[in-house]
Amino acid sequence: MKTLTNIIKLTRLPLLLLVVAIQLTTHYCIVEPMITHADGEVQMGTLPLTLCLVATVFIALGGFWGNDYFDVKIDRINRPITRVVDLFVSRDTIFNLYIGATSIAVVCAGVLSYIASCFDYFFIFVAVIGLLWFYSSSYKRTWWGSLLLAVAVAMIPVIVCMYNNWFMLMHEMSLQIDQEKMVALSAFLNNVLSKAVIFGVLLAAWVIVIDIIRAMIEEKGEREMECHSLPIVYGHTVAKAVCYIVILLAMVGCGKVALESTAYLSSMATNYFLFTIAPVAIGLCFQLKKSKIRLDYMICTGMIYAIVALMIAFVVIFSYYYE
Repeated sequence: MKTLTNIIKLTRLPLLLLVVAIQLTTHYCIVEPMITHADGEVQMGTLPLTLCLVATVFIALGGFWGNDYFDVKIDRINRPITRVVDLFVSRDTIFNLYIGATSIAVVCAGVLSYIASCFDYFFIFVAVIGLLWFYSSSYKRTWWGSLLLAVAVAMIPVIVCMYNNWFMLMHEMSLQIDQEKMVALSAFLNNVLSKAVIFGVLLAAWVIVIDIIRAMIEEKGEREMECHSLPIVYGHTVAKAVCYIVILLAMVGCGKVALESTAYLSSMATNYFLFTIAPVAIGLCFQLKKSKIRLDYMICTGMIYAIVALMIAFVVIFSYYYE
C-alpha cells in the first residue's frame, strides 16, 4: 500500500491535469471558436480528442518516470532522506512503469492515427517520446538540454490543433469542394494552427525558465555527477540572466497576443495582461534575483505555474477571437 502511495506521488498529478487543461483549452477555446466564427463545425469528435488526451498524458507520465529513473544518483546526493525512487520504490519498478505508460501512449496514438487515416502524425508522438528519453538520460545534464524539453511541451497544444485541422480538411475534401475554396480553407487552417503554435511557444519559454531553475536547485548533485548544466558551466549569475531574457521574451509574446485581440476585446485583454500576468512576472524576476536556497527557487517555480494558469485563463476568457 505504501509503495502504491509513493507511485501515485510520482505521477505529479497536478502537472498531468495541467497537460489536460492545455489541450482542452486549445480544442474548445482556440480551435472551436475560430471555426465556429467562420461558420464552420469542428470535425474532431469526442473519441479522437480523448485518445489524443490520453496519449499526451501518458507520454508526460512516462517522461516523469523516465526522469526519476535516470536521476537516482543525483537524488541520493540532493535528497538523501526525502527521495522516493530507490528508497520506497525500486528503480526497476519505475522502469517498468515507464514502459507501461509509454506503451499505452503509443497504442492510443496509433488508434488515433488509424481513425484519422493520418499516420504521419503518429510519428510526432514517437518523436516526443524519444525527445523526453534523451533529455532525461543525457541532455538534461547539458546547458542546452532545456530546449529539448521546451520542444516537447510546445507540442502539447499544437498536436491537438493539427488533428483538428486534419479532420476538418478531410471532411471538406469529402464534400469535393473546388480548388479556390480548398486554398481558402488551407489558409484558414494555417491561421488556426498559428494560434496554437503561439500558445505552445509561450508555454515552452516558461518551461525553459523552470528547467534552468531546477538545475540551480539540483546543482550539488549534478556537480558531483560531473553534469554540464547551465549553472554549473557558467554560474548562477549567467543562469539567472538567461532566465531574465527568456522571461522578457515571454512577456513580449504575451503582451503582443493581448494587443492583437479583436477591437472589442483589445482593452480588456490588455488590462488582463497588465494586471495579472505582468505583475507576477515582475515579481518572479525579483524573487529569482534574491533566491539562494531551495525554498526560494521553489517559490519561483510556483510563480511560473501561476503565470501558466493565468495564460490558460486568458485563452478561456477571451477565446482567441481575431479579426
